[in-house]
Amino acid sequence: MRNTLLALGLTPMTAGIASAGERQARIEVTGLWCPSCSCIVGEALQTSQNVEIVEFEGTDSGDAGIYTITFDDALTTLDEIVVQPAAYGYSAVLLDDPSQS
Repeated sequence: MRNTLLALGLTPMTAGIASAGERQARIEVTGLWCPSCSCIVGEALQTSQNVEIVEFEGTDSGDAGIYTITFDDALTTLDEIVVQPAAYGYSAVLLDDPSQS
């Protein structure tokens, strides 16, 4: 009986842990006008806790780029991440969040 109660007591906590974790998303940033802009935006995105850039795809014109990132949604939100480039004068939009598919 005690083991059953212990297992039942841990179920809600385990469910919460399972919903949090590493996620991946793609963010498009515009307003890049020099080669260092992509680095500045990368640093801006990583000011949110536990964000890592997996890939950067620049456009042919060089004025925009798509950042594929991973992050822990228990530590930060996509909304918090997407607004970070604005502090440096860039515009960013969430293209997709593949982990929500």
